[in-house]
Amino acid sequence: MSLRTIQKKIQSFGNINKITSSLKLVSAAKLAKTERLLKDVRPFGHGTLSFYKHYTHINMLDHIENHLIFAITSDRGLCGGIHTAIVKKVKQELDRPDQKLAKVVCVGQKSEELLAKSHKSNILFTVFKIGKDNPTFLEASKIFNECNYAEFIACQIFYNRMVTRGKSQVDWISIYNTDFLLTVAHIASMEEVEEENMRSYIEFSTVSLLFFAMVENSLCEHSARMIAMDAASKNVKSLSEKLSLEYNRKRQFKITSDLIDIVSGSQVITGK
Repeated sequence: MSLRTIQKKIQSFGNINKITSSLKLVSAAKLAKTERLLKDVRPFGHGTLSFYKHYTHINMLDHIENHLIFAITSDRGLCGGIHTAIVKKVKQELDRPDQKLAKVVCVGQKSEELLAKSHKSNILFTVFKIGKDNPTFLEASKIFNECNYAEFIACQIFYNRMVTRGKSQVDWISIYNTDFLLTVAHIASMEEVEEENMRSYIEFSTVSLLFFAMVENSLCEHSARMIAMDAASKNVKSLSEKLSLEYNRKRQFKITSDLIDIVSGSQVITGK
């Protein structure tokens, strides 16, 4: 490899390092912003989950074929394998014998790209323009309205949940059709709550859970991208240092060879 080629590679690595470092800083800023949002959103998610755990003692996957799945990802990559982890879990669910008729709402282009190869017929629709900014409650509401959620009895929301800083894992939330929930004994026995009020609460809660899952997944994505860009910056820096060392060695060797040639030529001329 010539000195010019090595020099061009060093310059290229330097440009890549600038890009990855910038993306790392952007992800860190978005991570802090999403953390503040999640702090406000988390009570809605945890409160609704407590309601489901306390008043519903049913397994949504038992004998329910009319099943809807939300695969929460985004349109953007460069964030490790968090999108792949979501799609892997969704595929496992779709491959169950009793879930052949299940439909998937791909929240984000990445889930559609990965699912379309093997389960295209299960995709109901895809929500694009996800990941550019933090999710909103209005976006979650529009997604529920578009998928005609009332037609499905049960639903699962697959998303990434932050375990510790820099580490996440796939989790899921089970929710149910409003009419189906109102027939559950524990809820039907709540005579002190009017059916209209309970219906309104359940409809609001389902959107709240989707919104919560989208924000939590967004937090994990920013964290994963920040870590991925940090690792990329370190790798590029290491490669650049190795190339710089090789460049200096070859340059020094060339200079030494030229000096030897000059001295040898001078001695020949002087000897004559």
